[in-house]
Amino acid sequence: MYQKILGGLLGGAVGDAMGAPTEGRSTKQILQHFGHAVCDFEKPPADSFGAGNEAGQLTDDFSCAYFIARHIVGHDGDINGNIVREAIIDWSEHAVFFDRFVGPTTLRAIRRFKGEKIDDSGGLDVVTRQATNGSGMKISPIGLFNPGNLDQAIADAVTVTLPTHDNHLAISGACAVAAAVSRAMLPDADLYNVVQAGLYGASEGESIGLKVGKEVAGASVVRRMEMAVDIALGAGTPWEKMIEIGDRIGSGLHVAEAIPAAFGLFVANNGDAMGSIKGGVNIGYDTDTVATMAGAIAGNAAGGRGFPGPLPGAIG
Repeated sequence: MYQKILGGLLGGAVGDAMGAPTEGRSTKQILQHFGHAVCDFEKPPADSFGAGNEAGQLTDDFSCAYFIARHIVGHDGDINGNIVREAIIDWSEHAVFFDRFVGPTTLRAIRRFKGEKIDDSGGLDVVTRQATNGSGMKISPIGLFNPGNLDQAIADAVTVTLPTHDNHLAISGACAVAAAVSRAMLPDADLYNVVQAGLYGASEGESIGLKVGKEVAGASVVRRMEMAVDIALGAGTPWEKMIEIGDRIGSGLHVAEAIPAAFGLFVANNGDAMGSIKGGVNIGYDTDTVATMAGAIAGNAAGGRGFPGPLPGAIG
């Protein structure tokens, strides 16, 4: 169990830190700027969101997940909305993560938690913008707390997601990641049953989200996941499949892009942790988020021994 937990945490952290320098660039631009595919920690360029970070330094993606996990542990494993809000407010008070990296939906939620007045004049447009991948980037620890219990992982993922991303698509994406990680915790975890758990989580999360959250316009996370997996099971190298996933599914801020992309990369690399992470790092657009989620799922399935020795010690 220790190795499983270590692998999941390392996967998320390595994906975040390695993906930070490439965020916002296309695959072609990544190759042009760095001169090679990024397969190790690099210092983020001056024109990136991670500018000012050192090589191997975290952004919001894994750090937010870490704070949530730490607060849950501090409350003896209890998971409720108050603990989630407490964790996110605590995270927001660490300028190194919050000031430069907070996403639009999470920022809005934090302002609400702190009692600040929020302009709701955007109506439906504001709600639609909340269907972002921030729901999935911070959710992987929920699977760690529920090894093999997919339904409880899904229920807890809904609890964690609602305070910041209260719509059915964001909830669907979060439940996909949580359920996949939950299944990956078991000794018999393999590519097939982890992906099936993710699809189950996405489907259940969508149904629950329509009952407890807002319905928003947008592509189905479940259907996009199925498309991404189909691409990943097709002909070609992992790199070629990464390009195809980026072109057809996308890898951006919307939950129906980033989370299906993460699952597709997991399959394209046959569950290999570092391969899944490198796919997320080089796919382009929201690379740190995609690599964080792909790394958390694959790292949990592989365990801590799925990572080269020097990498864990280089994360800051």
